[in-house]
Amino acid sequence: MQTPAPSTPTGSTPTRRRFLQLSVGVSLLITAAGALVPILAYLWPRGNTSSTGGRVLVGATSELPVGKGKVVSLSGKPALVVNTSQGLRAYSAVCTHLGCVVKWDESRGYIWCPCHDGRFNVVTGAVISGPPPAPLAALPVKSEGGQIYLGGA
Repeated sequence: MQTPAPSTPTGSTPTRRRFLQLSVGVSLLITAAGALVPILAYLWPRGNTSSTGGRVLVGATSELPVGKGKVVSLSGKPALVVNTSQGLRAYSAVCTHLGCVVKWDESRGYIWCPCHDGRFNVVTGAVISGPPPAPLAALPVKSEGGQIYLGGA
């Protein structure tokens, strides 16, 4: 006759195997979240979202001298404002190739998409080189009372 195996009381401590499984699972979740946060921050940059009358305040004109550029948020989407020698220019900062966020390359004087090396003319938004199929969409930008405003009525 066989003797029954001793029963394990409910609520007992977890086994070593279960502890390791939980530890590895939690570690993977933390690593995935840590990798995802910078990617999302790159795709959806935070900008100055204070607005007046349907317009977004970019900043003071003194904060954006000639040759400088800034990415801001316009209705939840990235926009690029650049102060060129021909005046202020603003474009959607979403590349027309695969939707990456473009940047102002001050040293080279053009708008650059870091994903696939797309390049855009700062005065017209036209494609200079790379895979983008269309120019960047121009946005209305205006300087009033020492402040730069993007969009609006």
